[in-house]
Amino acid sequence: MASRTVGPVTGAAAGAAALTTIIFWVLTGFGIEAPGEVQGAVTTLLVIIAGWLVPAKDEPGKHVAE
Repeated sequence: MASRTVGPVTGAAAGAAALTTIIFWVLTGFGIEAPGEVQGAVTTLLVIIAGWLVPAKDEPGKHVAE
């Protein structure tokens, strides 16, 4: 069975989503409330930015589509 790992782009996107949750939790502690829709939009933007900033792992010959 092949070893499966999380790629750097996927890891960055997951980290951005977790970071959004923590940021809004801290803001709630300061009395700043945001609707779920705003939290979802911020999460989406951070995931897109993280996915764009982190380069993909370059492993020739490891792609299924080839």
